[in-house]
Amino acid sequence: MELKDILSNIFYSIVGLIFSLLFLGYSIYLLRKRRQGKGFYWDKEGIVIDLQGNKVYWNEIESIQYSNVRGMKSTVIYPHYTYHEKIRIRRKKWMPTPAHSIDWFYIEKPKEFHRDLMKTWEEKRH
Repeated sequence: MELKDILSNIFYSIVGLIFSLLFLGYSIYLLRKRRQGKGFYWDKEGIVIDLQGNKVYWNEIESIQYSNVRGMKSTVIYPHYTYHEKIRIRRKKWMPTPAHSIDWFYIEKPKEFHRDLMKTWEEKRH
């Protein structure tokens, strides 16, 4: 083996180790949030759309849809355009967001979450 091959193998090993530690750290972060009771859920007021506990209220929602873009499955919440600015201010963001995506890899049982959320949404609409 040449020195070039050895250095290349060391470099790829270090990069692989860094990515492994990064993903391990992120999974521990998500586990802690779940144990703290923070996560994605809904109640009488609305739906929590991020891990910081920000909500979109039921009366602000225009539609909720399933999305599968390139294998990334998610539940997407579309607020009515008249509420985009209110939600932006509540979330302390620079720009309004026309849709809020809850990616399924964050959720323990995503199919059940989506199904139950859709049932609740249908009840709240009528």
